[in-house]
Amino acid sequence: MRQLGPSQLDALGAPFSQAPGTATLLPMNAPATPDWIVPVSSAERAASRLSPESDQAARAALKTHGAVILRGAFPVPVVDEIRAEFDRQWGGLSAGEMAARAQGPAPNPVLRVGENRFEILVRMQGALGDPRLFANHLLCSFLVGVLDQRMKLSGMTAVLSYPGAQRQHIHSDSYRLFDESGLSGSLPHYAINVALPLVDVDQTIGPTAIWLGSHLWNDSGRNPSMSEGTSVDFLRGDCILIDYRTLHAGLPNTSTIARPILYMVYARTWFFDEDNHRSRPSLDMPIDHFMRLPPSVRELVTRAFSQRIRAHYFSTRN
Repeated sequence: MRQLGPSQLDALGAPFSQAPGTATLLPMNAPATPDWIVPVSSAERAASRLSPESDQAARAALKTHGAVILRGAFPVPVVDEIRAEFDRQWGGLSAGEMAARAQGPAPNPVLRVGENRFEILVRMQGALGDPRLFANHLLCSFLVGVLDQRMKLSGMTAVLSYPGAQRQHIHSDSYRLFDESGLSGSLPHYAINVALPLVDVDQTIGPTAIWLGSHLWNDSGRNPSMSEGTSVDFLRGDCILIDYRTLHAGLPNTSTIARPILYMVYARTWFFDEDNHRSRPSLDMPIDHFMRLPPSVRELVTRAFSQRIRAHYFSTRN
């Protein structure tokens, strides 16, 4: 995987437009450091906490845009360990083999979400079960301020787009909670999807386009255009936080490598994504691993335990 150079980094934050007659999305001129990208310093990583200035900037971006990138929130070697564990679990399958797995009966860990694009329920073991990932202090201390002290990890999946994957349709992560006009955009954050790219993702590999500010749109019948979206390169170590109401779409993978992005959903205690997890669990952590976690971490991932216990109960019923 090639590293991104300075000339590519200069294009970060560029909105995109669709080239006539193609499905390729091309960056256009824009400021190099938009306000929804908040750099995380080495001192902040060492302290496991954002500075007051960074915290304020990230909160403001999330409130205004419905998305914020914490640039460099995770050490790259930690991300590479997570990538290695993902490859051990799923990296050996071709696009055709993954498509065949997606055809299996429920409950099925593989869900086809587009041409050559699959969402995978990962097993929370090894680096994928390390609290440094899902209970990361820098990330969770920020999210507690956005959600609340009782927030739960509600899901951990990965989206793998193979070469040839096409652009996804524009969508939010779930349906609106209320149909009443003007209500959806006035709600506080109740669920945040945290994306962690496991490879550096440039425009050829296909990052996620985001419709900034769309979480505040109150017109459910609005038909967004591609030109309203924004696309930026993702780097290993980045955390991309997206409000559950914010519109987004995975972009085409025109490269020759597969693109894995890990997704962790954090939510208020009263919200669960029933829409995307009707026929499969949202978390896959062995009970013995759960019981070895510190009590404070177990409280964060209690939904993993609950799902396991319910599955065990029903498996013992005739």
